Amino acid sequence: MKPKDKGGLGTINLRLQNDALLHKQLHKFYSKEDVPWVRLVLDTNYMDKAPHTCRELGSFWWRNVMRLNGIYQRIARCTLGDGATITFWEDLWLDSVLAVQYPRLFSYAKNKTISVHGMMLEEDLSEVFMLPLSTQAHDELLHLQDRLVQLQYDDTAVDAWTMIWGDKYSSHRFYSYAFSWVETHPYYKVLWKSHCTPRVKFFAWLILVDRLNTKTMLRRRNLNVQDDTLCVMCSAKIEDIDHLFFEFPFGVQC
Repeated sequence: MKPKDKGGLGTINLRLQNDALLHKQLHKFYSKEDVPWVRLVLDTNYMDKAPHTCRELGSFWWRNVMRLNGIYQRIARCTLGDGATITFWEDLWLDSVLAVQYPRLFSYAKNKTISVHGMMLEEDLSEVFMLPLSTQAHDELLHLQDRLVQLQYDDTAVDAWTMIWGDKYSSHRFYSYAFSWVETHPYYKVLWKSHCTPRVKFFAWLILVDRLNTKTMLRRRNLNVQDDTLCVMCSAKIEDIDHLFFEFPFGVQC
């Protein structure tokens, strides 16, 4: 039997490539690069605010870019400065996301989008959490306080964003990271490393990903074919890739 396509369909690949390019602009914005449009967007909409905690602002193009910030927060790590543009609970500015590591304490937070800077300025627990805390939430609070005591905090520094793969952002690295968890079937490696002509490789790839124009494929695409989807050679079974190349005796022999 032919292997299943675990590399993703063409539509998914195209969307990922598009998102990878848009994330490059988003990284320039979060890194506060010295380009005119970054300064304009920051000064107009996000004065000392974490951009991903605000409602959608700006042009339709920028709103579409900002809708990707949920993904960006998962692939970027914050280097803490004054913490004004970093959310305390949901950004990766420590070893882990605090909302995930301390879920019970997070459920008692009054302001779930508070910045690190805002949290550091708070002195009264009643202003931060809904009291009284549960036993589990209190235990998490004690553990969190121990971590914050050891934190080196400089309220005059500037926040910085770097990628979790430890290098500068590039669309190629983003695309590779998105597929880093996908295990490629050995058939694909053998196919693309073979010494066949490109035309034969492409034809074989169409077979493996079930994109060859068999009668069943044409029917799925709502194209005008014959009244049935039976094989034109044997008229006994449905004409699909499995039948033509892996079951039909003539096809197997070829």
